[in-house]
Amino acid sequence: MQSAVVRVIGEAVKPLGFQRHGHSWYRVTSDLYAVINVQKSRWDESCYVNIAFSPVSQAENSWLPESKCQVRFRLDSLKSVTPEGLRLLGVDSGREVSEVEFRSSLASKIGTPIAQFMSRITGLDDLKDALDSVVTERVFVHRGMRSLLDSAD
Repeated sequence: MQSAVVRVIGEAVKPLGFQRHGHSWYRVTSDLYAVINVQKSRWDESCYVNIAFSPVSQAENSWLPESKCQVRFRLDSLKSVTPEGLRLLGVDSGREVSEVEFRSSLASKIGTPIAQFMSRITGLDDLKDALDSVVTERVFVHRGMRSLLDSAD
């Protein structure tokens, strides 16, 4: 499951300049570091997709793990991802359909919404706008990042 999700996300975000690092995809722009991490559940074969951002100065050698970023949220915080899409990350999601159908569903319901979201975020201003409009309120924002986002405009 996890590897299929990593592949599908990669296919969607690599054209946007993202690079792979383990089960993560990351991109560095002039002032913003972004990472998408696929995390396997401890309890079963399901997985989570975590999305995170930090000021580019925080990334050492262009890498910063999602858990150390100053803005973090899970895929279910994106308003464009449907409950049906989120169910694809569950333990039984691919068992009732062929692998081709499963990958196609992952691409359209997970990969495409992530790519559309990430394509619009290239800097702090974009991140601020996205947090205000297309992301739910279930977002961790570090205190230091709040002042940067408040000054973005």
